[in-house]
Amino acid sequence: MDWNKARHDRWVWGQMLLTLVILVAAPLLPRYINLGAFDFPLNRIDPDWIRRLGLVILASGLAGMGWGIQSLGGNLTPGIEPLPDSALVTTGAYAHARHPIYSGAVLSLAGYVLAWSNWTLALLLGVGARLYFEAKAKAEERWLLERYPLYRSYMRHVSRRVL
Repeated sequence: MDWNKARHDRWVWGQMLLTLVILVAAPLLPRYINLGAFDFPLNRIDPDWIRRLGLVILASGLAGMGWGIQSLGGNLTPGIEPLPDSALVTTGAYAHARHPIYSGAVLSLAGYVLAWSNWTLALLLGVGARLYFEAKAKAEERWLLERYPLYRSYMRHVSRRVL
């Protein structure tokens, strides 16, 4: 992994900021911040069974991320630019989704919020995370199309980008 290059990648910083905000907001928002008219839909604490469902979604997302990381092997990079000597990976998790790590991240973040608080906030933050990772995937695909001639064919075969 090229951590030095990732350090200057705005997508990496955005991803870290998004994750940090969600990790801090999910447990604190429903307990300590009054949102006025939006207080009930966004700050309520749902019943335990819904919160346990959040743990299942979180675990599923982490498993998906793990499968994507394992499938990439030595080609893994935190940034959007592929490593210079990397190969195009189209097997494992990448046979089912073009960006399984991003899909897993969206599920993990939404599941985490659901486990702490409520489905409304989890849905809103999950949609926000999906939009962010969808944009990151589009930026990454510009690099992939430039680097790997077979990526265009792969895109037709595996159409799902993020969730």
